[in-house]
Amino acid sequence: MKDNMADPTPLVSAPRTDSRTPHQPGDAAAAAEVVRGIWAEVLEVDVESIDVHRGDFFELGGYSLLALQAIGRILAEYGVGEVESVEWEGELLNRLFENATPFAQAEFLAERGYGRPVRAR
Repeated sequence: MKDNMADPTPLVSAPRTDSRTPHQPGDAAAAAEVVRGIWAEVLEVDVESIDVHRGDFFELGGYSLLALQAIGRILAEYGVGEVESVEWEGELLNRLFENATPFAQAEFLAERGYGRPVRAR
């Protein structure tokens, strides 16, 4: 009889520590367009009305609960894992209160290697 306790092969595979999907790393301009599109959906405004460098989330009608919804959609769009999402949500929210532009959110994503998501919008 084989001793299963001595077998070093795990029964389940270890979770991936990097949940990112393939992307163009560090592409803040592409990420800004993704953020702008998500903001337009969440805020129910025309995407063309949002300037990626000067469009202010709160001036466009956003508030804290919509900000959390937008951030959740952004993280989901990039396939960010659950653990990273929890960590990054607070950082993205702080950045939004400091600089409420799509490009500020995009810079955060680019700093972490994200740019254009895999699936097309």
